[in-house]
Amino acid sequence: MKKLLVLGILFFYFSNSFAQEERKIPFSVAISSHIVKYNQKIDVAYQDKDLERAEFLFDSLVTNHLNGTYMDNFNVYPLKGESVSLEEFDKPVFLITSASWCVPGVGEIPALNDLVDRFHDQIDFVVLFWDTKENLKEKTKEYTQNIKLVYIDEKTNQDSYIINKLKHALGFPMMYFMDKNKKILDIRKIVVHHSSETLSNSYNIHFNSLSKGVSLLIADLDLNSETDTTESVIKQNEEDHRNEEERNIDEEYEIYKKERDSLNNIKRKGN
Repeated sequence: MKKLLVLGILFFYFSNSFAQEERKIPFSVAISSHIVKYNQKIDVAYQDKDLERAEFLFDSLVTNHLNGTYMDNFNVYPLKGESVSLEEFDKPVFLITSASWCVPGVGEIPALNDLVDRFHDQIDFVVLFWDTKENLKEKTKEYTQNIKLVYIDEKTNQDSYIINKLKHALGFPMMYFMDKNKKILDIRKIVVHHSSETLSNSYNIHFNSLSKGVSLLIADLDLNSETDTTESVIKQNEEDHRNEEERNIDEEYEIYKKERDSLNNIKRKGN
């Protein structure tokens, strides 16, 4: 009986331990598993002109199946220099997928530029064009230099599997928010509005939308920073084997040394 009880406790312990370990599911695997059913349902929604249901289906796919997965590594190409892999970006990533034939709202890029100039020290802002190098050159003057403009030409890319999933499964333009480990925190569509919208209104619409993504990344960054600090303090406490009396003595001795050094410095200056 005792043996069965012990085995039961061990089984419960190891089951919980394994359950707590995070399964790193690649984005490509998750999207492949759910995209067929999603497309079937969203096609019906569009046929019925039920845009509200279409939005619900997209949000449900992202929230229930894609958030928490890890973006597959793939190479992108800057205008100058060699290709860069996604894993080389060591900050949280705000990734926008686009193409030269996409027509942004008149205030979209100015709003993005302002946010990038303010937060590029904390976040890697990447705009990925499904396009050629020549077409990307024409777009560079529109963006701040703090944005990483890159492109992928499907005719020559070497990461066809993930590129096909990333480009064709959800469409574009699209925003992907990832932490520094490339864990997907959220995926959102770029806000669209009527082409007659004024520059001022368009700027405000896009600034409000884009800033929500920035806030998400900053909040996650702060949370991880607090966690790292807490773990560091716990580790220091675990390594400190002194009792309370010994710590008090050491602290008093440190105060004494500072006062002694201060007096010695005053004497040396007087001499």
